[in-house]
Amino acid sequence: MMKKIVLLTLLISMLSVFSAQANQGRPGPGFMPDTGDVEFDQFLVRVNTAAEVRVETYITDLSTAFHVPGQRINRLIHKQRMAPADVLLVLQVANMNGAPLKRILERYRQFRPKGWRAVFTSFEIYPGSRFFLILRQEMPTVIVRYAEQRPHDSRKKGSKKKKGSKKKGSKKKGSKRR
Repeated sequence: MMKKIVLLTLLISMLSVFSAQANQGRPGPGFMPDTGDVEFDQFLVRVNTAAEVRVETYITDLSTAFHVPGQRINRLIHKQRMAPADVLLVLQVANMNGAPLKRILERYRQFRPKGWRAVFTSFEIYPGSRFFLILRQEMPTVIVRYAEQRPHDSRKKGSKKKKGSKKKGSKKKGSKRR
């Protein structure tokens, strides 16, 4: 009886490990883009979550935004079981890099288990680099609506001053000190 319990426990443990590995890059709570940029990762998780809810509309939107046949995107999501946000990044990199989609997909399959940072690095795209910033800021508008907001350059946060606001202690132009 004890052997059966130990064997059953071992079997359950192995199944959970295999299912965790199979879920890497898949939608749901296990989806982790790991781009090297926390804010961009959060944006991609939001896009992925929203796209799962209305996947057919998302496929149409990607097809329109990137001029890729919807059937091809459908195959990537349904047959090859890619997460919707992974498909977005593959198409975005191919669009900006000018490389064939097939080449981007090969690198994706090779490096994605290590995260998108590894995929980007294979194309010499590094977090914080000019290309990386353009990649994250130039998301098609039709896709941005799947998340609450566009990923912003965090260095610019809070830099805009509200109209009519003054710094503490400053005086209006032309006022005299007494």
